Amino acid sequence: MGLMNKGLAIFFTSLLAIVFTSPLSLPNGQNLLANLEFDQAKNAFNRQDYYLAERLSGLAHQNSPGAAGPWLLSGNCFYLQGQDQAALFDYSMALSLDPSIGHLPPFVERLRHEAACPQTPLSLTGRQLASLRRKIGQMIMVSVPGTRLSGQKKALLNAGWIGGVILFDQNVRTKQQVAGYIRQLQLNSPTPLFVAVDQEGGSVRRFKESEGFRRLPSLAALGRTRNPKLAYRFGLLSGKQLKAVGANLNLAPVVDIDRGPDSIISRYHRSLGSDPQLVSNMALQIVRGMRAQNIIATAKHFPAETEAAANPHEGMAVADVSLGRLESFDLVPYRNLIQNHLLDAVMLSHVVYKSVDPFYPASLSPEMIQKVLRGDLGYQGLVISDDLRMDAIKERYPLDVSVAQAVNAGVDVLLVTDNYERRVMDSLVKAVVSGKVPARAIDEAYGRIMAIKKKYGILALSNRSVPLSSKSVMGSASNGLKARQGPVPNPETLLAKPQGTKPASPKPLQLARGK
Repeated sequence: MGLMNKGLAIFFTSLLAIVFTSPLSLPNGQNLLANLEFDQAKNAFNRQDYYLAERLSGLAHQNSPGAAGPWLLSGNCFYLQGQDQAALFDYSMALSLDPSIGHLPPFVERLRHEAACPQTPLSLTGRQLASLRRKIGQMIMVSVPGTRLSGQKKALLNAGWIGGVILFDQNVRTKQQVAGYIRQLQLNSPTPLFVAVDQEGGSVRRFKESEGFRRLPSLAALGRTRNPKLAYRFGLLSGKQLKAVGANLNLAPVVDIDRGPDSIISRYHRSLGSDPQLVSNMALQIVRGMRAQNIIATAKHFPAETEAAANPHEGMAVADVSLGRLESFDLVPYRNLIQNHLLDAVMLSHVVYKSVDPFYPASLSPEMIQKVLRGDLGYQGLVISDDLRMDAIKERYPLDVSVAQAVNAGVDVLLVTDNYERRVMDSLVKAVVSGKVPARAIDEAYGRIMAIKKKYGILALSNRSVPLSSKSVMGSASNGLKARQGPVPNPETLLAKPQGTKPASPKPLQLARGK
């Protein structure tokens, strides 16, 4: 091993000499090494951070065949085969030359992470292994097929390998059907489940009027009213809809600030507005309404999904904004919710924020989760990943790498759609046993999950029996269909309180100013 390290040192010393005597040029005249500062390269070399840009190599080879060959992996070093030309890139330089990179190729990041984290293998007894699986199971949230419980999912539920499920449109036909489905899911799990839906309102809602639920307006329409009482009523109604069928976790509200039509959030009218204080004001009342129905509200997509034009569903999105900008603008709603002791769940964005962590998207970033969210903002609740099967993640990372990195970064609940729960379980068990993921990280996530389930009464067996609520709460299917086919009413009409009821008045706000 010593000879290998000495050989690597000699190799990279020669590599640096090549870097500064034989720069690599492209036909367009751009010198890829022109702005590479000596101190930056020297520091990177001394700490053994050998950032070599795979895609830049491909670009060079495409523009000038023979000038550069493919990057190859050999042990713990990377080298360039071709016309005896090589380049050592600090990642920030590579990113400045080609912003579409987003971050390092997955295998480079994996080596960097493994080199930085000492690994201590564990030896577990059968009982300890079973306990580890039980804890990891609580961290896994999955989608379920169709409108009835399948044999495979039933077996995994019975084994305690699933701690939560998320319902999508294909799981809902009527309120009676979905209530029965949720009850079936709960009865087949040894520990009561998180049952999550995206009931944001507008175009993103799983419970629709055609299935017997009252319509919820979009957050954009609600925000334009600037009416906190309507926001509270909105949260109260959405909470009642979930509670009536046995769901307990709403992946809403969206608290991203509207940044214009380029954002996927703004295009689908999912933002409450462009003013951080207005969004804070309305979001606090929405959350209070949900909590009045004992529903867990989830603020998303931390720190923001409107600072990047790219859609994380379709590929890596990169935002080049300062931490100061985030703190004074995008993080204001989170800070206010936290300071008002109303926030129990946060969903993370898959956007890379270069100013905070140029290597990982927020959902996999220890800097974003531990330093910004838990450190600077003082957040102590659940951290939920967005779907780890989105293109932004799966195109860059193998599943075993993304789930291990997420847990090491501080994620508590791993949202993984399709049928990957067995792979997630197996990969995390191996990661803990091998020392790549410390057992402490699993214990801490498990503790937070169980604390929230206890706080909201989810662990009580009585919650597995799901009564249906009255038509005044849910609305009738026929009325919902008429509303859907006719003109879209305004939020005041949609959120009008049923006759004979008097909703509680929202509490006064305690708004914190952005830094």
